[in-house]
This record gives sequence, structure tokens and C-alpha cells, in this order.
Amino acid sequence: MQSTGVSQASKKNPDSCQALWTMSLLLLLVLPLFLMATEAGAAKISFEPNELNATVAPGEVVTVPVAVTLDDTTAPNSYASFSLSRVDGTLDPKWINGQLYVSLNSWYKTRQVPFLVKVPADAKGGKYKSVFRTVWLRSNEQVDPVDLVINVEVGDTFACNQTPIFEDIYSAEETINARNNKEVAIDLSGSVSSPDGCDIDEAWFELTDEYGELDQKKVDLEINDDGNFSVAVPMVASRKGEDKDGRLYTVKFFAENDAGVGESPVTSVVVLHDNGKKRGHDSKK
Repeated sequence: MQSTGVSQASKKNPDSCQALWTMSLLLLLVLPLFLMATEAGAAKISFEPNELNATVAPGEVVTVPVAVTLDDTTAPNSYASFSLSRVDGTLDPKWINGQLYVSLNSWYKTRQVPFLVKVPADAKGGKYKSVFRTVWLRSNEQVDPVDLVINVEVGDTFACNQTPIFEDIYSAEETINARNNKEVAIDLSGSVSSPDGCDIDEAWFELTDEYGELDQKKVDLEINDDGNFSVAVPMVASRKGEDKDGRLYTVKFFAENDAGVGESPVTSVVVLHDNGKKRGHDSKK
């Protein structure tokens, strides 16, 4: 029986058949590596930084720069022109008035792009975030889209930066003239102020006893709408026999707002060894 042409050719030139199989095998092995190398060497767009942060007060405009770079180009005269489009987030796109169109090439691979963040005067304080993505317009490079994140923190319209201020602290008594061990209440008054819009959150007084027996910490203090206050501070007309200069009580007032805690001068009341003349006492004198 006669053999086919292929069989005859194989018998006549077995080396050519082996070479064909070898080339096919090499092609199968090298082609994926070639494709991977081509993909790995593709051009890319990068932002520095790739996440922008800005703190803006209502009605204020700030400039936030970002460097945009075209890297790993493959074409001899590479170029890429694109814009940035908002794709997600809570930031109002009208607040961003920056240059959202970018053109890069082999000669100008990096450009500084200024983002203008303009917050309306009636904007509410808080934190806002938006994601912008490259949208291709013209390019001779194959580049995947890339995202840029912008975080904007809007401050409050009014910033409280001054603690409460105490004035005119007055004590009805600077000495206690009463029978030994008698409980008494010393009337103290004064006023406290805080900047407009900077409300007082809490007010209190503290009583310190020289003997440590009647100490009181953070006793609530009621402030009137006009900032005035008055309080009767309980004390005891008692002193130790060897205490010749008398038992000392001190009172201090405190008030807190968003800026911190304000303190009054110390007001002193003494239980004397002997009876003295009663008279008022102004802590400012």
C-alpha cells in the first residue's frame, strides 16, 4: 500500500517536522510573556498627592495644587489629553472651579493643576468628599482611568476662641462673726460674659476649706440671661484653738464654653479668733 505525501515527506525530512513542532511550542510559551510585558509597560497617569485635603471657611476660596504625570509611555511621541469628571461623593461639584482639563506629552510629562475650592457663604459646616475620574479625550497611549479623591472640611461660620470672663465678684462677708460651730451661708455674687454666639455650656463654683472638712467640688451655678449670678455658700463658724489667724475658706467660680474654661479670682472668707467688724469685700480690690 502506498504512503501519503506527508508521511513520505516526514520520512524524507524528519528534522523539518521536529523544527516545526519546536517553533510552535516556543510560540505558545513566549506569546503570553510578550503580552504580559506589553501590558506591564503601558503608560499610566498618576496624581501627587492622589488624595487632596482642604479646610475652608464658608465664603472662602482656597487653591489646592496637584501634580499630574504621564509615566511609562510606549509611543515615540506620546501624548494624552483628558478631563476629570466627578463620579461619586458628597461634595457639591459647583464648589470645584479648578482646571479640570489636562494635556500631557513627551516634552511636558508633568503639570501642576490648581484646584480652586470655593465654598458658599451659607454652606453648612462638616466634612465632604468626592471622587474624580480621568475621562479620555485624545491620546496615542492606552491608559486605564485613574481616580483622584478630594476631601473638603468646612468650618463653622463662627469660631469660639475666647473663654468666659468673670467680673465684679463680691462677697457679703470677708469674715465670719457668729457663735462657734454655727452654720452660716455667705452670699457671693458677680457676672460672667462670653462672646456673642459663644454660649456658656456649664457654670459652677468650688469651695475649699483650709481644714479640708467642708470642701465642695463643681457645685452647679445658675447664670441669669444678663450674665449675673448670686449664690449662698454654706460654711461653719468654727476654728481650731491653735489657729490664731483663723480658719480660711476660699471660693472660686468657673464657666465653660467651646473655647475652654474661664476662672474667677479667688474670694476668701475667714473665721476669726475674735469678733471683727462686718464689712463687704470686693475681690477686685
